[in-house]
Amino acid sequence: MRKKLLSLGAIAMDIVLNSHDLPKDDGFALIQSEKMLPGGSASNVSVCAAHLGMDVYQTGKVGDDETGREFLRTLKDDGVNERYVAVKKNGTTLHTYIITAPGGKHCIFANPGDSVWALEPEELPVDLMDSMDIFYNDMFSPKAALWLAKEAVRQNKPVIYNMQCVPSFMERCGTSMQEIEEMMGLCTVFVSGREGYMEMTGETDCRKAMKILQEKYHIKDGVICTTGGDGAIWLKEEEIQVPAYGIKAVDTTGAGDSFLGGLIYAYFYEKREKKEALDFANATAAIKCMQEGPRSRASVEQVQKFRDSVKREL
Repeated sequence: MRKKLLSLGAIAMDIVLNSHDLPKDDGFALIQSEKMLPGGSASNVSVCAAHLGMDVYQTGKVGDDETGREFLRTLKDDGVNERYVAVKKNGTTLHTYIITAPGGKHCIFANPGDSVWALEPEELPVDLMDSMDIFYNDMFSPKAALWLAKEAVRQNKPVIYNMQCVPSFMERCGTSMQEIEEMMGLCTVFVSGREGYMEMTGETDCRKAMKILQEKYHIKDGVICTTGGDGAIWLKEEEIQVPAYGIKAVDTTGAGDSFLGGLIYAYFYEKREKKEALDFANATAAIKCMQEGPRSRASVEQVQKFRDSVKREL
């Protein structure tokens, strides 16, 4: 029986502008193409996990605008169950403008709208977590995220917290430091990039920062730092580091989301060891980076074929 993943967080549509370069201050860059694609970090994780074979349910909130309707349509097309996504009447859906350039370079401008962080627990079924096996969130819509996390902990189900945006940015989006710390005390695994660790601790060495947070919050399965081209580090009692795959990146947008989808599948669904799970997640992210767009639709067989083609020792 397939395990059910419930994902809550940033759900959006992305307007992707492909350019010859990222413009400098007061500079110009030519747009070579532009297109609207489904995105949003949490829904990117959902789509990745669904294509790896998990039974995935998305929750969150969109507006009833054209962007929201298109998002729900594409989410369903990608194999993710959208029944728990709330729709705000006369609301505006989160959408982003992603500028990409050769070599995998990109920057993102976000129009938050008025829906993505507004989901309330009362808008969800009271027994929603009862039918799920794993809960993933990035603390957009913090009240709903904390309620679901507490329900998951009460039922002894894993909670993955991805700090995709640093606390100072999250505070601008309506998520307080107090709420972030509460989630840190609930999660089974905490994941962040270097910037999140640095802002949480004031420590520029990510390894020292990871140790500080693990000792402070005693996170059950430990903390993970994603380090881009350097791979990923997992720390609990011991440190495990797995390097990234050396590839020629086409588009790194969504690489971290694909990493998380691969990690959730490998570690929480297949129960692989930490080092093996990190390597699988790195491979999933690498495949995404060799393709345009923010989402990975790779199957387990495709990820394994890619890993076999490299044949590196763990």
